[in-house]
Amino acid sequence: MITKNKSAAKIEYGDYQTPISFAHSVCVKLKDRYNLSPTVIFEPTFGVGNFIESALIEFEDVQTAYGVEIGSDYYTLTKERLLGKGFFGIFSLYNDDIFSFDFSNIKESVSKDENILIIGNPPWATNSQLSSMNSYNLPLKGNFKSYSGLDAITGKGNFDIAEYILLQMLSEFSDYNCTLAMLCKTIVAKNIIRDIGKYNFSIDTADLYIFNANEVFGVSCDAALFVVKLGENDSTICSVYDYYTNTKERQFGWLNGAFFSDISTFTNLINVNGVCQFEWRQGVKHDCSKVMELKYDTDGNFINGFGDVLKLPIGQFVFPLVKSSDIKADEITETRKHVIITQRRVNADTSTIQLKEKVVWEYLKRYENLLDARKSIIYKKSPKFSIFGIGDYSFARYKVGISGFYKEPKFALITNDIPIMLDDTCYFLSFHKLEDAVITVALLNSIECRQFLKSIAFLDSKRPYTKEILKRIDILKLLEIISFESVARYAVNMKGKYSITLTHYHNYIARLNGKTDYNSEFEQTSLTIALP
Repeated sequence: MITKNKSAAKIEYGDYQTPISFAHSVCVKLKDRYNLSPTVIFEPTFGVGNFIESALIEFEDVQTAYGVEIGSDYYTLTKERLLGKGFFGIFSLYNDDIFSFDFSNIKESVSKDENILIIGNPPWATNSQLSSMNSYNLPLKGNFKSYSGLDAITGKGNFDIAEYILLQMLSEFSDYNCTLAMLCKTIVAKNIIRDIGKYNFSIDTADLYIFNANEVFGVSCDAALFVVKLGENDSTICSVYDYYTNTKERQFGWLNGAFFSDISTFTNLINVNGVCQFEWRQGVKHDCSKVMELKYDTDGNFINGFGDVLKLPIGQFVFPLVKSSDIKADEITETRKHVIITQRRVNADTSTIQLKEKVVWEYLKRYENLLDARKSIIYKKSPKFSIFGIGDYSFARYKVGISGFYKEPKFALITNDIPIMLDDTCYFLSFHKLEDAVITVALLNSIECRQFLKSIAFLDSKRPYTKEILKRIDILKLLEIISFESVARYAVNMKGKYSITLTHYHNYIARLNGKTDYNSEFEQTSLTIALP
């Protein structure tokens, strides 16, 4: 038997027990705000049973309360506790795994017309967190979100366990008279509404009540009570409230085929929504920063994350690197770090490094055990020392990049004689003409574009700005509302003090309209931009 420390077990089983006072307040809110009077209560992962007890006390018409809990200690404790409080013959608890639980006994004993309330606080950990702990408290292996290719085995395949459980409950009781009210991270509710068209259930209403997770659970994250009423209304919008005051703050969801984090901006900003004419890329993924990322010392040597000092040539396998925290100015020409780039394209043969740059090969061999131990499945069948997020686009001299992490969108022109790489927390566009990059960064940093991004991005997400968000920026639509004068003014105020002419501007628009082959290979041409 594997013994885990208390902290690991708390993460593994989502063991953030809801205080009894807060569980009571949730039930009171459901009763007062929704006039809810359930006859059946069900709680998956009930823990110490605070929600079951609160529901039995607050809702007078409850005839049966069901609960499932994998922890045998909690199962026994809750059973004894409910009996001790006089709830005889009114509850049925199961010491079982919610991910493989057979719902048939419960569903056969409950009429579809009965008023069912699914309530609780499922685990807040992600599947990747639990997998890294070799946890057994996971759903059955599978591509839960139906992603394809590389997305399925990298970051996109990661999901909150709570999201899985909420979807499991909504699907199981899709044709019942059912309300779901569960505590979760706000990103879980966002994902469910965003993907609502994929599922076999439809909703009448969805509401989100934001509360202070640090006060309730002592954890720092964006959390809420998510209340969903199942039905045939096919609503695709969720209203957001302050938990404590019930003040409505905004709505998010689908309008006219587009997903917005704040639909109040819809009428003003819909003209920006579309498909970006350029292809957004994510930066380099290597998963071994102490080996692959280097910084200079005062003598011009490189130092890795272990403090080892070495000399490596720049420009063939070693390149300047921009990380999320570096994207603060409107232009970046120098970097504090460098990165080892072992391939020019994904799955390229890396053994040629030994022939072309022996010193780099010997360095990589020195840390072979660490590089071979990278956990992601993407490395398992790839050439030794492989990286991902690499291609011809990575070696363009001019890029426009943004950090995926920060709430305030900031785009930077990134340029150097030696191509600057970005890490995988960043997204970027590549250009072979400086004037095109300058015009693009001016458009993207406009007030109109930044407001649009905030209307479609969820700022409480760990990574508000992703490729999916950025590719909705229609550059041609931006050009319709942002004047040439605004673009030229922004350009001349940049660090490089660039002068954009009407010729540059019109040629840029022409290429976006497909009047020239903009997607040709990067040209080795002299700069056509005029400096003042």
